Amino acid sequence: MFPEQTTSPFQSLLRLILMIIGFTFVSQVFYIILLFFYYKMTGQVFSIGVIMNGTANEMRLLLLMSSLGSFVIPAYLMNMYEGYGIKYFQYSYRPKMTQFAYVFFAMLAFMPLMSLIGHWNESLKLPENMRSVQLWMEQSEKDSGDLVRGIIMESSIVGFLFNIIVLALIPAIGEELLFRGVLQNIVGRWLGNPHLIIWIVAIIFSAIHLQFFGFIPRMLLGAFFGYLYLWSKNILLPIFGHFVNNAGATVMSFYYARQGKNYDELNAFELQSWWIYLVGFIFTLIFVFLFYRSTQKENNGERLEKN
Repeated sequence: MFPEQTTSPFQSLLRLILMIIGFTFVSQVFYIILLFFYYKMTGQVFSIGVIMNGTANEMRLLLLMSSLGSFVIPAYLMNMYEGYGIKYFQYSYRPKMTQFAYVFFAMLAFMPLMSLIGHWNESLKLPENMRSVQLWMEQSEKDSGDLVRGIIMESSIVGFLFNIIVLALIPAIGEELLFRGVLQNIVGRWLGNPHLIIWIVAIIFSAIHLQFFGFIPRMLLGAFFGYLYLWSKNILLPIFGHFVNNAGATVMSFYYARQGKNYDELNAFELQSWWIYLVGFIFTLIFVFLFYRSTQKENNGERLEKN
């Protein structure tokens, strides 16, 4: 699954971490500079409060700069600097439309159960002796929610299109290139078990978002994207799956905003009948199996993880 490299995995991991820290910092500084000159040109008063509590468009720009600096640029430079090209961002064949369809319908079928798991995750409480950690997690979740709340509940067509780019497309590309393309490869040079590799990267993927009450659903998504990449050896397919997930939330937010509903109503959980979760899970397995079988055919019938 993972080709031999001339650079040690520790060197690659250290290089990746330094790039993420460095370009995250640079992107935030660049954002502040852009915002400063914009306010100066428009005659507005610039302050620290503006950075923390900007308009929806300013927050979209902040998220865009964050995605580029934290994910896209480090992943691209890792691929270019270490010179492995297709070994990081594999593209062994042109995916078929049926494969994209299998990914789409698998995610659609899993949505009810994912919502149930998310609701269960939100209700988890730490022991009383970890109260300070619980409060920190709640505050971190609130800060993330406040940022998204001011952006995602968009009722205009233009704002919705901006959200598709900033909240769905760019994060899907950047995060999959970095986590599935680069990090999954690096961890794979340490470990020989592809399943263990995928789940370790999925845990890191979920933890780095600092949204602990959605940790388990995001970890499951990360593992799913990891298997898409393992089976298909094609980075486009996990990118597509990630985009479907993010775009689905963006579309639902747009619909709710057009209906005059708020962010809390969007996130309100409604328990469904047990058979809905069961049927959704069965169809998820069916579409995942069909996707897996299609990847075998692209590889002359051999099991991809043994190549």
